[in-house]
This record gives sequence, structure tokens and C-alpha cells, in this order.
Amino acid sequence: MTETLEAPATHRRVRVWFGAHPIADHTAYAEQAVQYEEAMRRRFASLRVTSEPVAVDAER
Repeated sequence: MTETLEAPATHRRVRVWFGAHPIADHTAYAEQAVQYEEAMRRRFASLRVTSEPVAVDAER
């Protein structure tokens, strides 16, 4: 999913990967996702941690 200038993503999806398998998957508001990502990077220093923007339905 892509982020546009008109509607920036308010949420981010943070995942911790063990090889090709995600072992943790968390979606939160951008501010909270940054904190979660930092914590996961400390906790799982040798694993890959990704954070990507997520479009959230306005109806939710």
C-alpha cells in the first residue's frame, strides 16, 4: 500500500522476522509504532525488524 500526500498513513505495521517468517506483527498509531519498533530492535537485536505505513479504513 502506498502513502499519498493527501492522505498520509496514520498507522504503521511493525514486524519482527526470523528468516522469512514473521514472529511478531503489530499495527499501531505511528507514534506508538515507533516505540514498539525500538523495543523490538533492542529485544531481538540479531533479527530483522521492519516498519511500513498502513492505510486504515475510515469506517473502523
